[in-house]
Amino acid sequence: MALKIRSKAGMPLSGEEIIDRYFNCIGNKDLDGILDLFDDDAIVYEPFSKMQGLHGSTQIEPFLKVAMMANDNLRRAIRIEKVTSPDKITALVLFEKGAKITGRFTFEFTDPSISAGERRIKSLRIEFP
Repeated sequence: MALKIRSKAGMPLSGEEIIDRYFNCIGNKDLDGILDLFDDDAIVYEPFSKMQGLHGSTQIEPFLKVAMMANDNLRRAIRIEKVTSPDKITALVLFEKGAKITGRFTFEFTDPSISAGERRIKSLRIEFP
């Protein structure tokens, strides 16, 4: 059963708040918490496998487990690059553990007015340019 994704004021979380929770869950290895941020039909496009997108939690979960392990002891600096709309936000993330690498994470969100009052991640595109 999915938890309600709400701010302390009882409002749906903003895209920026969901992005913050996403990276906090990665850092804290909170698999249940991060999976709850995704819509049931979410798609993750990531550069590490040959799949044309990971569809739904059964395909997304193994990727997130690996991402949590890979992020162990990494320092992250997150900067919102652009807000195309409230439903699409791109964040640039600088990862550092000796060497530095920057990733571009483009989050698309469900519309809370048509998704049971909740905003969730509809798609996530991860790129390392």
